[in-house]
Amino acid sequence: MTIQETQDEIIADFEMFGDWMDKYEYIIQLGKELPIIDDKYKTDENLIRGCQSRVWLHAEYKDDKLYFTADSDAVITKGLVSLVVKVLSGHTPKEIVDAELYFVDAIGLSSHLSPTRSNGLLSMIKQIKLYALAYQKKSAQPALRDEIEAALRTVFDPEIPVNIYDLGLVYEIKIGDKGDIKITMTLTAPACPVAGEIVRDVQEKIEALSGVLDCHVQLTFDPPWNKEMMSEEAKLELGFL
Repeated sequence: MTIQETQDEIIADFEMFGDWMDKYEYIIQLGKELPIIDDKYKTDENLIRGCQSRVWLHAEYKDDKLYFTADSDAVITKGLVSLVVKVLSGHTPKEIVDAELYFVDAIGLSSHLSPTRSNGLLSMIKQIKLYALAYQKKSAQPALRDEIEAALRTVFDPEIPVNIYDLGLVYEIKIGDKGDIKITMTLTAPACPVAGEIVRDVQEKIEALSGVLDCHVQLTFDPPWNKEMMSEEAKLELGFL
């Protein structure tokens, strides 16, 4: 079921109850059916901040989808988190991030919960969306890394007919969460006369990629470069094979 279909189903279920005492009982029952978090995940790191009661939430990323388990020491709160988990668990990070959760208002939770419980519910939704946003960025990193490597293969030392990536001059690529890239690289020799040109070329070509806001290049000579760091293709091109 899609997120929208699940929300519509929940709305229809709540319409069967005439008063809010019955709806509270139903919420408590839903809490009893909640996929319970494993005790090893009931840690301070998994506690949702902003909830009056203690609520633990664990996210697992599997087959490009996020699955959530949770628990709470309060029966109503446990029922509330079960509703959110039911709607959002088992979907892709993008689907979760983009989801508009209209069921909260449609079943009357916004107007019938106490301010503390209402804030707690919003904190649950926020935490799940934060998880989804983090995994969405993480899943996008391999594709961006491929683009970065391709861009680095277009950068050359003017005196060597092999790009800096296949030469083994790039030691590390770090992709930040805010479009910031850090390249740690070296040169074939500390006194390379075109060091500044190479660094500028790397920065310009990486910053030209979609999704990249800033590229910082750090030069290091530890460990010093040697020909064993080259790719097989580079060794063949330069006659070392």
